[in-house]
Amino acid sequence: MIKDTIILILIVLYIISFFTWIIFFYNSLKKNQNFKKKIYLFNISSFIIFTYLISFLILEVLN
Repeated sequence: MIKDTIILILIVLYIISFFTWIIFFYNSLKKNQNFKKKIYLFNISSFIIFTYLISFLILEVLN
């Protein structure tokens, strides 16, 4: 029961953070046209790490 609640909270947190990340990513690209490659690298790398962390928590730790 408690594991299911934690999993749901993590999924909701992931969805909210995804949309926040999209907004942040769009604003940073619009603001800094000169550093597109660095912005892409930083944002996509951080998103992949965050996704891996949430997936690991849900699939391994909470199972």
